[in-house]
Amino acid sequence: MNGKRKILGCALLGLFLLTTQAQAEIEFFGTAKVKPTFYSNFDFQDSTSDKSIVSEAGLTKGEHIRGEIRLGWKAEGDKWKIKMIAEADVVYEKDTADRSYYIGAEKYNSPNTGGEFGIERLELLYTFLPQLELQTGWDIRALDIKTGGLLYGDDHPFLGFRGKLSDAAKYEVLYIPIQNNISWQTTQPYESADENDWRVYSVKLDYTLGAAKPAPGEFGLTLSPLYAYSDNDWRMAQIHYYGLELTGTTGPIKPFFEIVGADGDFDDSAGGGDISSWALFAGVEVPVSKAFNPYVAFRYTQGDDDATDNDVDGWVGITDIGRFTGLMGMDGSILSEDLGQSYGATLYSYSPERALGSHQYGGIGNAGSGDNPGQKLVAVGTQGDLSSLVNNLMYKTQAFFIWYDETDNLTNKKNPGKKVDDYAGTTFDLQMMYAFNKNFSIDYIFSTFIPGDGIEDQFGDDLAMVNALTLSWTY
Repeated sequence: MNGKRKILGCALLGLFLLTTQAQAEIEFFGTAKVKPTFYSNFDFQDSTSDKSIVSEAGLTKGEHIRGEIRLGWKAEGDKWKIKMIAEADVVYEKDTADRSYYIGAEKYNSPNTGGEFGIERLELLYTFLPQLELQTGWDIRALDIKTGGLLYGDDHPFLGFRGKLSDAAKYEVLYIPIQNNISWQTTQPYESADENDWRVYSVKLDYTLGAAKPAPGEFGLTLSPLYAYSDNDWRMAQIHYYGLELTGTTGPIKPFFEIVGADGDFDDSAGGGDISSWALFAGVEVPVSKAFNPYVAFRYTQGDDDATDNDVDGWVGITDIGRFTGLMGMDGSILSEDLGQSYGATLYSYSPERALGSHQYGGIGNAGSGDNPGQKLVAVGTQGDLSSLVNNLMYKTQAFFIWYDETDNLTNKKNPGKKVDDYAGTTFDLQMMYAFNKNFSIDYIFSTFIPGDGIEDQFGDDLAMVNALTLSWTY
């Protein structure tokens, strides 16, 4: 009996040692952002009410308060890392605060997003070698967010590898299942397992010339060829994307450059159509001082000139992520909000990819149109730290001058029968940020879209505006 007890004791001791070896210290962190916001005239008409506007918290319009509440935790060992962030992103109201509706799970045909507190971001990593790191989850991954954001950036699920090939070269390979859906058919013939899927396969190589993290005035450029294949069975379209990205510092300036092309087609069963388009971004920032860092940039997406033919020329990326790009991005500016009811740019996107509804493939919600008018955008702006005037005060301001690339597919309601003017309008953004301490800050955004003749021809001549205040806690 004593022998059995000794064996059992040894087994329990061994199990305890194994479990204690597997344990790791967990670090908790989080953010809470409360955003009193006012949207106005997203249809460019004072006399009519806006349609519903898609925000990150769901459908809304006019005056509202958005709450983005996050709780995160992470742990790591010698070769592994785990990070999880749970989130509730809601429009303030009783239904979302109470997390339930009185009858059923929906209200006005909308799900109760307030009850969906769950894992918003997940990142699981394991490093086999410096040249081979396994990565999976659903965290931010991007192909061109450092430049124009024309092709892809989002927190879609992914599985892939990345690693360092040398001191100057690294790579990333991703498999991104954006949609993996099935229908609920109960009778034969059943549809293909791929029928409603949308999968993306990408590879990107970063090669650094000069310093990897150049100091001001030091030379260091990163050249990044990239490729992505969009197998969009839901839209019955297959597209190859090829591109090149350049970032870094050379002397007193920071150049930003991206060019990307699309080549593909729609299945015959979807009506056919040859997809051929391209897009470009180029910009330069000059860090003059801590308080003044002016930039100028040009963003181009090709437009389509005939929606009735089989040449699908309007640029549609996998996910236009202009809202979060480094040079022109602003989280909350009007062009990055949902202007689908008028100009055609949807949430996160700067391009008018939803100006039409034909030849749809790619973009947010897989609803971008290959017959869209495209865009020519010239941007000027500056940002900086004003602590020399007021401690912990920062700002960013910019103006965008926006033309359509093609207007043949647009309808002139102001002067029927005439071609829509190519000048869409001008946007102006001002963001002021003040940090009370490392845990609490406030920022305010004023952003307006002043309609040009192109918008007036189609919609109206009233200003569209966003006023947004962000109260932010970080811990």
